Amino acid sequence: LFVGLGFPYEGPAPLEAIANGCAFLNPKFDPPKSSRNTDFFKGKPTLRELTSQHPYAEVYIGKPHVWTVNINDPDEVEKAVKGILNQKNEPYLPYEFTCEGMLQRVNAFIENQDFCHGQVMWPPLGALQVKLAEPGKSCKQVCQENQLICEPSYFQHLNKDKDLAKFGIHCQSSDTASDIVVPSVDENKKHCVFQGDLLLFSCAGSHSNHRRVCPCRDYMKGQVAICKDCL
Repeated sequence: LFVGLGFPYEGPAPLEAIANGCAFLNPKFDPPKSSRNTDFFKGKPTLRELTSQHPYAEVYIGKPHVWTVNINDPDEVEKAVKGILNQKNEPYLPYEFTCEGMLQRVNAFIENQDFCHGQVMWPPLGALQVKLAEPGKSCKQVCQENQLICEPSYFQHLNKDKDLAKFGIHCQSSDTASDIVVPSVDENKKHCVFQGDLLLFSCAGSHSNHRRVCPCRDYMKGQVAICKDCL
């Protein structure tokens, strides 16, 4: 049993422990930790919110290898430890962390990405699934809730009213803003806000009143960077 103590965040040790046959007790953060409430992240240019010590392990590995618990709740911790002791864990290493998985990923990027001519979109637009986040939720959250991942490169294809109309989102009025939480829509007023600074597209961050327009895509199990039809 490898016990997380809440820090360091997203380190390699839990993955090494899981690869050697340990279960990982992963501390849950409620509320999530971010630059708004945690000194470690203050001053860093991100609004990411960590829901646990190791979000990757929480979301993409999970039980029986990863048990995400509130470590301040003795009953929840005891229940998790008993569950771990009553199971037999086999070593597990996600494919993307193997040498072969890394080479597959690098090969896909080299063969498919074109930064010079930009004639072919990759990941392909066919993998795009548009979701509307409820006010107060980020694109990362809403994609994750649908077993998808937020794909920032798709934002540019959702940044005009005619783009949104293709997905049943109609804007009666619109303006632009340089903010990480757009494009977004106020459904009551049918008012859309588009991105004025293309460098600010972000899957993190939520709007208190508007619904964010989120570009999600599927992914290969064990190879999150690549969509199912990308190879």
